[in-house]
Amino acid sequence: MKQNFNKLGLLTLASFAVLSACGNNNESDSQNTDEEKQVLNLSAESEMDTMDTTISTTNFTPMNNVFEGLMTYDLDGNLVPGNAMEMPAVSEDGLTYTFTIRDDANWSNGDTVTADDFVFAWKRMVDPENGSGYAYLFSGIVNNAEAILNGENAVADLGVEAVDEKTLQVTLEKPVPYFLDVLTIPCYFPQNEAFVMEQGENYGLNAENAIYNGPFTLAEWDSTSGDSWKYLKNNEYWDKDTVQLDEIDTQVVKEVGTGLNLYESGELDSISLSGDFVAQYTENTDFKTNDKAWIYYIEVNHEVPELANENIRKALTYAINRQGFTDNVLLNGSHPIFGHVPNGLSKNPETGVDFREDAGDVVEYNVAIAQEAWQAGLDELGTDSFSLELTTSDSEDSKKLAEFLQSELQNNLPGLTIDIRQMPDNSRLDNIKSGNYQIATSYWLADFADPINFVERFDTDINRGNYSFEDIDALVDQSNQEYDDALARWNTLIEIEKVALGEHYVDVPIYQTAEAYLEKPFVKDIYRPVFGSRSFKYASIDEAQKD
Repeated sequence: MKQNFNKLGLLTLASFAVLSACGNNNESDSQNTDEEKQVLNLSAESEMDTMDTTISTTNFTPMNNVFEGLMTYDLDGNLVPGNAMEMPAVSEDGLTYTFTIRDDANWSNGDTVTADDFVFAWKRMVDPENGSGYAYLFSGIVNNAEAILNGENAVADLGVEAVDEKTLQVTLEKPVPYFLDVLTIPCYFPQNEAFVMEQGENYGLNAENAIYNGPFTLAEWDSTSGDSWKYLKNNEYWDKDTVQLDEIDTQVVKEVGTGLNLYESGELDSISLSGDFVAQYTENTDFKTNDKAWIYYIEVNHEVPELANENIRKALTYAINRQGFTDNVLLNGSHPIFGHVPNGLSKNPETGVDFREDAGDVVEYNVAIAQEAWQAGLDELGTDSFSLELTTSDSEDSKKLAEFLQSELQNNLPGLTIDIRQMPDNSRLDNIKSGNYQIATSYWLADFADPINFVERFDTDINRGNYSFEDIDALVDQSNQEYDDALARWNTLIEIEKVALGEHYVDVPIYQTAEAYLEKPFVKDIYRPVFGSRSFKYASIDEAQKD
């Protein structure tokens, strides 16, 4: 029997960070004078809960800047070796990858990064006792991971081996077209076993209880009270000469107005915009936009009796004017979405056509269809009205989305009452993971450039909506078997989305985000990918423009 992961968390995203003290004596020894220090001032939308890559289901931006895996992305978005010395040797059958770890890859305390660090971290990820939220990204990829997660094999059986100190051999369950891409995700990052064991339960809970192997280290942060933190340049990093920033000072700013005041006073060098603020600053020379492979949707708990009804779920899906929300409320370049795979994520392997264009609109806004399904659902339930609680986070955009959804659903579905429950984002996620919600605003950010990381989540073993549909599971399994036929797999991925959203209405897609922001002209080369996390490795301050 497969282990059910629908109580385990998924993703989101967050901010930035750095070090000080206890085993992390990595104070920047840059030869710059204080006047010449490269310091960037940034904001974050929410607090961080942990720097333990085997536990966290958020915090991807900070983790991608203070840690590094075998592979990473350069400033142009190309996949390149990170802590690996070069691209791996791959067996003819596509099942065995052999990596050589860089000789100069070190932890911030001076320890050498070894193959054993990857073996240790990966085995922690798949250990069922740890309940890691991203363990599912090993299942069906690394050999024996699924059996281990299901309690059928020992953790020691995971298909990863330290051949010697610097040689890592990975055996896959089957050939995986996107394997090198997933290695850029924090769940595949290494951990220093001796340090982790020494810290015990405190590992990753503050800046001093972690060590780092990425471009930066973390400082002045504590998970229990940390609404600000720093990144410091990691002088043990193998590519430290590329890193120009000495320090990144970060503070949590949840209100755009507050952030703008800090930006205009010079206390922040970049700030995200939303709503009316976007329109106000569109003509500002500091104004920029960046598309994101990130969707917002309504998570639906199918264990709620009313939501177990397919017609009710269909009604919710068709009752929302998504275009109205993006055009009149967000005003930041975001787009309505009528499926789950975002625009710009991936292309047909033969024609080069974007997935969203190939798949088309799976759902739509149609009040007549919504009300017909709604009435049918009410009749089946034997009632003429009921209420639902909508759980959302306390960020400004989340509040606006929740209020918009409340208005749309109550106006278009007579007899429905929507009560909004707001809470910090970490609490919102915890409630969803534990099943303590009815409907909730959620978001999903691409981990890698393949549609599978959006449509696979409809599978029984992964979804958080407490549902199970045999036809969806069969299609996901089918896509996994089509690893050697790129076009057949592509078409199956399209079918998964169609069945999940257009036939079972498992949840309700709303919009794809675009980031609108102000950034000082002296800030250079922050890597902002359509998918994945921001990287500050290549960023710098142009002092001439700053003056």
